[in-house]
Amino acid sequence: MEQLTDEQLIDQIRQGDDEAYRLLIERHKHYIYTLVYRMTQHRETAEDLTQEIFIKLYRSLIYFRGESKFTTWLYRLAANVVTDYHRAQKRRPHQTLVDKLKGWFSSREEEPEAVAIQKEEQHTVQRLLSELPDKYRLILYLYHYKQLSYQEISEVTELPLKTIETRLYRGKALLKQKWQEVRDNEQAASGRSSASTISE
Repeated sequence: MEQLTDEQLIDQIRQGDDEAYRLLIERHKHYIYTLVYRMTQHRETAEDLTQEIFIKLYRSLIYFRGESKFTTWLYRLAANVVTDYHRAQKRRPHQTLVDKLKGWFSSREEEPEAVAIQKEEQHTVQRLLSELPDKYRLILYLYHYKQLSYQEISEVTELPLKTIETRLYRGKALLKQKWQEVRDNEQAASGRSSASTISE
């Protein structure tokens, strides 16, 4: 059964095969948990929402028509659950992003962000990414970490391609701007320190 495609498993689930449903969960739960974890920044919340997503998945399989890849359809379901969760929460101060954000960009070595992450301290990058609005953070995650195409991201988020392109551009621009501000502040602090040493 493990050799079956997602679509074949779905057909069996619709016929009441619980083992096929278990296998479908095992196949995708890590990726969905990772997505939710990066967007909520809290392990227990990510675990709860991941369970909710797969419960909704079971109830929603009747609506899956195979017009897009199953993974794209599942990512969209997960993104909607996380969006609903955020809407239900009161506004909170920015928190630190999850550990190991280096993986977000490491698979695309040509990106300037990847070079920056490799050269600078991880906690600084985490803080900068955590300050980005969710709408940019999600697009950056799907593009860099999951390596989805613009079209796939559009299907997941249900946003027009032009919006995806704009948000990716603006998200990267914001990240670069924040990064430059950090560098400028570090250089200014270094300059003040050197001047203080000379005056002594």
